[in-house]
Parts: sequence; structure tokens; C-alpha cells
Amino acid sequence: MNYTYKDITLRAIEESDLELVREMMNDPEIESMTGGYSFPISEYQQKKWFENLLTNNQEVRTIIETKDFGAIGLVMLTDIDWKNRNAQFHSKIATSKNLRGKGYGTKATKALVKYAFEQLNLNLIYSEILKYNLPSQKAKEKCGFRKDGVLRNRIYKNGKYHDLVIWSIQKGELIE
Repeated sequence: MNYTYKDITLRAIEESDLELVREMMNDPEIESMTGGYSFPISEYQQKKWFENLLTNNQEVRTIIETKDFGAIGLVMLTDIDWKNRNAQFHSKIATSKNLRGKGYGTKATKALVKYAFEQLNLNLIYSEILKYNLPSQKAKEKCGFRKDGVLRNRIYKNGKYHDLVIWSIQKGELIE
């Protein structure tokens, strides 16, 4: 898969991207802004994960690549429900690239949502965002996602529970 939108390209994860992906998975700043949890990932675990990507038909994981900066992060669809035509959206921009707040996450979101609706024939994309992660919520709103509700005290981080805000977008709602 190579899918270009404006000045970014979404492409398959290559073995040469594994160090960037592992860096993001092990980055405490990224982990603090995402739901769930992650444990430190070793090179061996990363290789095994990469080997399993090809056989997983319920996920689309892509590298965000720019002409000027190369690979800068990931956008992905997980828990793809092919019968009901929906999936969960996730994204990460590498902190080491110093490119947050420059619009790349919004463009990558639009690109993957557009791909999901036009190429995968999905009908709805949803995202679960920590309530305090305002930049991710603003990016979703810019793309046309709507706030569906709040899951109270759903995620435990740094010694306390936090709410998750649920956002979704249906085919035809994407803001170009």
C-alpha cells in the first residue's frame, strides 16, 4: 500500500522502519498520551511483531512519510470489523522528529480515513483518546470526527484513572 495525500505518503512498514517504531513504542511521552499501556519492546520482540504483520487481516498499519523528513510516525486501523465495516484509528508521531503541531498528524488522519472509506469500503472509523490529550482531539475535529461520548475512568496512568473520549467519523463526513 502506498497512498499519497497532499505532502505525505502512507506506506507499508519496512524492516528499515523498525528502529523508529521501537523508539516510539518505548517513548514515555508517547505512552503517556495514548490509551492502554505498553511495556518496553526489545529488538527480538519487534522482529516477531513485524513478521506477524503480514498475516493479520484485522489491522492496517502504515508509516507516515514526508518528502522533507522521511518517516515520522505511524497511523493505523485496528480491530477491523469486516462485517460491520468499522475500525479503530490510532496514530503516533515520533517525538525525536520535533514535528508535532505542524499538521502532519491531521493530514495522516485524513489520508488513512480516506483510504479506509474509498479503498476498504469501511463505513465508520472510531478513536478512543485520553481526555487530557487535547492535540489529538483537535486533530480529529479538524478531520470531521464527532465526539460520541466519554468512557469514565477507563485508563490508569501515573497513579490515577482517566476518562477516554470516543470520537467517530462516517463515510461522507471527512473534511478535506
